[in-house]
Amino acid sequence: MPARIIVHLEPTGARPPVPPPHTGPAVNAAFLAALRDFGEDDLSSALHETRPPKPFSLTPLLDERDRPAGASGGVRFEVGVLVDSLTAPILQALAATGNVRVARCVYRVAAVGVGRAEPFSDLAAAARPVERWTLRIATPVAFFTAREEGVRRVRPFPESEWVFADLYRKWNAFAPEAALDESTGQAIRQNLEVADYRLTMAEHLLKAGVPPARGSIGTITYRVADTRRSTPEARAGLDALVRFSAYSGIGDRTTIGMGHVLPQAR
Repeated sequence: MPARIIVHLEPTGARPPVPPPHTGPAVNAAFLAALRDFGEDDLSSALHETRPPKPFSLTPLLDERDRPAGASGGVRFEVGVLVDSLTAPILQALAATGNVRVARCVYRVAAVGVGRAEPFSDLAAAARPVERWTLRIATPVAFFTAREEGVRRVRPFPESEWVFADLYRKWNAFAPEAALDESTGQAIRQNLEVADYRLTMAEHLLKAGVPPARGSIGTITYRVADTRRSTPEARAGLDALVRFSAYSGIGDRTTIGMGHVLPQAR
């Protein structure tokens, strides 16, 4: 069952710390350390070492407007959990954590809770055969080429097929019991397009000591290109994937804070 765990942080001293501009990898390190400190060494190692698609996503430190956190009291990070069996141990480990260190900043864990949780079957049942979807991309989204594709490159534009194919792959990996109609995959490959976007480029740190990568942030709208050549089942499947994106994120490197999205109300 996909779940969204929210970890609210407070300064440990009188003066709020000023985090660095890029905290994605540091939040990942703090999250895995919290699991180890709680005695979940095997789980921490498994989450770190498993190959994509990984069963979780993370945000960097964010403020109340979903922007990179500065020196304020409203600091949090979020964990998207994509496998039901992981929710309880992750929630318990984070709730038992006193302080977390993110880069050079130390925070007290003020509150931990589940912001939302929906079984895959509920996501599918709530889906509607709509034709248009808008996502607000809060942290940079990008797709990285593989080694066999030549020089490693970054593709910062969230093309419709890349975004939805990645969501479809994750859904199938973690919810085989709630498989979407096969026409959903066909629609992703043949009948989706970008309808509108307001995007800018932004940097995101992948690893300390390495120059940041670049990705897109802002809003983007996708639509079915020709509704006459799609089925209600396919459009409902696409809608389910958009709902799922609130937990999984979109694009690559979602476990170090990239691709955090907020589907917009229709």
